[in-house]
Amino acid sequence: MLKYGSSNESVADFYAGKSVFVTGGTGYLGKVLIEKLLYSCEKLDKIYLLIREKKNVSPEKRLQHIFEQPIFKRLKCKGADYMQKVVPIVGDISEPNLAVTEEDEKELREKVSIVFHMAATVKFNEPLKVAMNINFEGTRRVLNLCKKMKQLQTFVYVSTAYTNTNREIIEEVIYPPPASYEEVYTALQQYGDNDKDIRKLLCDRPNTYTFTKALAEHYVAEQQNKIPTVIIRPSIVAPSINEPLEGWVDNWFGATSLMVMIGKGHYRVVAGASSNLIDLIPVDYVSNVSIAAAAKCEGYDGLLVYNCCTSGANPVTYGAVCRCFIEESVRFKLNDIPYPTINFTKHQWLLKTIIFIMQMIPAFFADCFLWLSGKRPRYVKLQRKVLRMNNTQQYFTSRSWVMDSKETQALYASLSDLDKNMFPFNPVSIVWSEYLPVYYKGVKTYLF
Repeated sequence: MLKYGSSNESVADFYAGKSVFVTGGTGYLGKVLIEKLLYSCEKLDKIYLLIREKKNVSPEKRLQHIFEQPIFKRLKCKGADYMQKVVPIVGDISEPNLAVTEEDEKELREKVSIVFHMAATVKFNEPLKVAMNINFEGTRRVLNLCKKMKQLQTFVYVSTAYTNTNREIIEEVIYPPPASYEEVYTALQQYGDNDKDIRKLLCDRPNTYTFTKALAEHYVAEQQNKIPTVIIRPSIVAPSINEPLEGWVDNWFGATSLMVMIGKGHYRVVAGASSNLIDLIPVDYVSNVSIAAAAKCEGYDGLLVYNCCTSGANPVTYGAVCRCFIEESVRFKLNDIPYPTINFTKHQWLLKTIIFIMQMIPAFFADCFLWLSGKRPRYVKLQRKVLRMNNTQQYFTSRSWVMDSKETQALYASLSDLDKNMFPFNPVSIVWSEYLPVYYKGVKTYLF
């Protein structure tokens, strides 16, 4: 375990007068990280944000739209002209050299001290060729740019805790990659995106997302002797626990869509056991550990890995989360189907039987009623979506992992009381009976 120094410099002081470069800043975690840097590190010089140019929408307009979202409300209340600190850099991680202009690259080379690389495709079943270009090659392109930065102090790569799902206990170390990237490209040339052959290549990884993130993580580790590096491995990123708004969420990824369908009564059986652990981590905790890790690794010449997870220190089960969503859904009268309930099974035949009897047949009769009432049928179509969701998430619900987070907790323990209050991320502090209703309320407020 790393022995952290006794430097009196606060996290905010570390960022004073410095500029950061952020990829993936328009995503869920990225927006929270940018807001937190602007709010809590007031003396920060600039945030250079890699942003794609979209048809008929300029990067400046996209940035303005982002700042109109509710999470930036407290910054507006401060009255500071925070938008002037965020500089859009037109580019794309899927393009050679990030598609950044020479002028912009020169400014990044001269001024950037910290890089947060969060951009990725999070689609589980993206074609391998596409996932490799974004998750692996995109990371390589960012690192190539980092090597040219004259003032670079830290490179922070946001990976995922599920890069090593072939292990039941996942520690804060770099494990051997599932394959070499040379092997991957050879296979792609030989097989294309033939699903059957690609499945063999994934080496126990459930999808192209976790596979390519594992390859990228190993590549980052190989390059760390040239660049001060931190790898952050969040588990299932969930709504904020405190900041910038309690329960803030802006997407249906992770566990959210599954739990909402359970609460509404459309999803009545899950592959796995109710005692299986579901590793949820609030988005503001991921943002805070990323910011703090970049500040506190200064002077350390090795690779640091932080599992931003809860299962090893403060576990919660699928059964507990499902029960909470059902109770909250009924309490707010947001369940579409009367008496929502959930069953767990490890047997595929029973899973399919329950889906047919308790989901498909009721959906068919509900659609018949709608049709006879002159309304458009919708429940069978919804069940098809639920089945696709079941196929995508079954691998994760049917297994249980323990994500060790000793280094993450040691990093938190090394902070001053002021920094602990300003950048909380200790997983032990989460009280699940209090946080899960916040999770549901956030979904209700920001997504429904």
